[in-house]
Amino acid sequence: MSLFEELKRRNVIRVGIAYLIGAWLVIQVADIVLENIGAPGWVMKAILLIAVLGFVVALFFAWAFEATPEGIKRESEVDRTQSITRVTGRKLDRSIIVMLIVALAYFVWESRISDRVPAKVATDASVAVLAFENMSPDPENAFFAEGISEEILNVLAAVDGLRVASRTSAFSFANSDTPIPEIASQLDVAHVLEGSVRKQGMRVRITAQLIDATNDTHLWSDTYDRDLDDIFAVQEEIAVAISDALMGALGMDRVAVSAPTRDMAAYELFLRGRQQFFARGFEPLKASIADLEAAVSRDPEFAEAWSYLAASLRTVTGYTIMSAAEADGFRRRSEAAAERALELDPTQALAVATQGQNAIETSRFQGLALLKRAVEMAPDDAGILMWTGDELFTSGAYLDEALPLMERAYRLDPLSGINNGVLGIAYLAAGQRELGYQHIRRAHELGWPHATQSMVLDLQHRGEKDAAIEALRVFWPANESDWTDSDRSSWAFAKRILRGEIAADGSFEAANDSDLFVYRLIGDYDRMFDKWLAIESDYEYLFRLIYIPGGRAAMEHPRMIEVAEKQLLFPLWESKGYPFGCERVRDEIGDHLSCPNWPE
Repeated sequence: MSLFEELKRRNVIRVGIAYLIGAWLVIQVADIVLENIGAPGWVMKAILLIAVLGFVVALFFAWAFEATPEGIKRESEVDRTQSITRVTGRKLDRSIIVMLIVALAYFVWESRISDRVPAKVATDASVAVLAFENMSPDPENAFFAEGISEEILNVLAAVDGLRVASRTSAFSFANSDTPIPEIASQLDVAHVLEGSVRKQGMRVRITAQLIDATNDTHLWSDTYDRDLDDIFAVQEEIAVAISDALMGALGMDRVAVSAPTRDMAAYELFLRGRQQFFARGFEPLKASIADLEAAVSRDPEFAEAWSYLAASLRTVTGYTIMSAAEADGFRRRSEAAAERALELDPTQALAVATQGQNAIETSRFQGLALLKRAVEMAPDDAGILMWTGDELFTSGAYLDEALPLMERAYRLDPLSGINNGVLGIAYLAAGQRELGYQHIRRAHELGWPHATQSMVLDLQHRGEKDAAIEALRVFWPANESDWTDSDRSSWAFAKRILRGEIAADGSFEAANDSDLFVYRLIGDYDRMFDKWLAIESDYEYLFRLIYIPGGRAAMEHPRMIEVAEKQLLFPLWESKGYPFGCERVRDEIGDHLSCPNWPE
């Protein structure tokens, strides 16, 4: 008898076939289960190793042993005339047929049904897009290089399952020699996209390369030489290449770029205006408004330019002192721009968020509803999350709603100064001092020092005068030899306040008597409210100085009633709840708030 015939007689071949089909089914099921429960990769490798070893063991037992009516016996001990291997073989045949039917059914499901279910994205499907380097002969084209980077970032951010670091954090490494692995670590991503843009006339060259930050190796790179009119096609090609490299072929229906305008001059104005919007500050925002107005003048159908124009017009009022009438004029223009953006494209979440901020001036309920709608439309937009969280905080200290939004904005954009700052103040209000101080210090490092004032006030409230003085010191140049006479005067004045050497009796002369912080610091609430009521446009700043431990006296001051009425806060407070459980009372003092549960 040949070896093949002997293998067949002992059912070794049938056992091998049955084992392979059964093992394949087990591996498929295990793959689905382990993926859904998030099991580590070594578990699947162990199952595969066991399956391979099990195959060898199964063949050995099929060759060396035989099932008999009396149990398992060594094959050499069984009388061939009494062997039941034929009966066992028929049972194995039936088992093989059943398993083949099950395997076929699974194959049909896998190929025809499961492709409709989004595949689970690998944990390393994350990327940061750094600001592309400007290689153009004209250094003024830096805005164009940065703008192209942001366009690619926005396209990638729309890919379902791909996590993309936010703009502010990613672009903070521009002109930095920080190693790629460290950048990836700070942004919590596995990959980094960097590149350069060279624009000359109507020609543009874009070079991009994708780097695996875990080993600092290049996964993909390419160079595109095109006419400027093809810029949107290039953005799409780069986005498709990146998403393919990170997540497999997604198809053009998953990554596509539509041209927001056919006017390339309008597009360049938009890129520069958007860059100035993110730069913040009064002068950059003025420049942003001018560029964006020029862009929509050239192309009135440019929806995204209208959105950023609306946001710039709204934001600029918070970066300078202006009269209520001036601020109202900016808001009206902002509202008109937002309406135009949404007429052209109802999906413009930034326009909805801007409408929400504008609506706050006439109806807190409508404003908050619009901001929350904008969050639903763009749940990964750190700016919109921060706007909404900050409004919930400053309008009524609604920390249960505000903190999750602020925390998400921070996670998405951890290197944003304002995200750290507003979150730090909210943590102070929630009684998480050390965490609040940590974020406030980080905000100052990132160029947003305003939250430091809240920390100084908190330290003063706790009686930590030296720490408060040290915290306040950061507002002056680090090198005292660079100080002006005004700096020295302001610093000496601030130290005297913190040491309790100046009383709130109206006899002192502040170095900058328009600063609400100075009057809050000294406890002169009459003059603080006088100054605010003369400005009115700095509502959020005022409440960031009050909604912290030590702010109770300011909140209970009778002048707060006037502030709250001007800001239309009482309808919201009556419906949604007063800050920290305060109540409106009328007694011998007059009409004021009583806040016995104020955080200490």
